[in-house]
Amino acid sequence: MIKYTKLLLIFLFLPLVACAEKSAFEEDKHYTVITTERSAKPQVTEFFSYFCPHCAKFEGVAQRLDKELAPGVFVKNHVNFMRSSPTEAQSALSMGYIIAKQLGKGDIASNAIFSYIHNQRGHVATLKDVRSMFLVNDVMTGEEFDRLSTSVVVNGQQQYMVEQQDRFAKLGALNSVPTFIVNDIYKLDISSVSSYEELKALIDYLLEK
Repeated sequence: MIKYTKLLLIFLFLPLVACAEKSAFEEDKHYTVITTERSAKPQVTEFFSYFCPHCAKFEGVAQRLDKELAPGVFVKNHVNFMRSSPTEAQSALSMGYIIAKQLGKGDIASNAIFSYIHNQRGHVATLKDVRSMFLVNDVMTGEEFDRLSTSVVVNGQQQYMVEQQDRFAKLGALNSVPTFIVNDIYKLDISSVSSYEELKALIDYLLEK
């Protein structure tokens, strides 16, 4: 946790620094190559969990990346393998995020969830709990939640999250969160960079590689 906290402080509070030269990024130092097929289009996937304190601290970085990368490039994939929490609760939060994303409120929902779990010490066990939390925080109406929670599209996206999680876990690329993977074949070593600008430059480099 100390490592992630120090990195977050660097990203948020150090003065802006010049982006690292592309030639400075090295395989097995800044990133590792995953033996699998490259994604069909440029993509940066963040595997994360709302129950993960490191992910909570990195949420601002993730949202900034989403805004600064081309539309549709940044993808959040909520996992359900955290041993400290029931699978049902983790899957309910995955559904909650997808529902909010459908309404264009992914960031608003994520901020509310992270705050509820890590600041307010709230308890989430079921999809009903997620619904109640969204209503209390004015993320969406009960009617919107109920309509989308039974949507074939939403349920399909939740299943896809599980499939992606299992795929990269079997490849040995996913065993903790947050984990960032570029184009399905490059796993970032977050500890190898010392600023947000360097992280963004590394991602841009790998997107073009």
